[in-house]
Amino acid sequence: MKIGVPIVAPNGMASEVNDHFGMSEYFAILDVEGDSVKGLEVIKDSPSLKERKTPAQLLAEHGVEVVLAGGIGPHMIEELLDRGIKIFRGAAGTVEQAFEDYKAGMLSRAKSI
Repeated sequence: MKIGVPIVAPNGMASEVNDHFGMSEYFAILDVEGDSVKGLEVIKDSPSLKERKTPAQLLAEHGVEVVLAGGIGPHMIEELLDRGIKIFRGAAGTVEQAFEDYKAGMLSRAKSI
């Protein structure tokens, strides 16, 4: 399973979660098997306005199935859900902390509005 997390800057599992999902320039993509992270990739959208994608498009193209987010607006929630991506809100701290909170059931699942 692939899990996407908006981050402030690339720093592996120590990357800070970006509270503003839609404004995030970077995303950590965790390759997860069971309760373990088997790999981590950081992606960045194209700086060219002509080639830019929405975060939902970018994550869907990378096979993300679950998003861990801090703050996320209703439009982005709908766009992710429309692509079959599950969203869990309340992520904070580092990517590692967000993943641990997700495994512990501490994040709330976003539903269609």
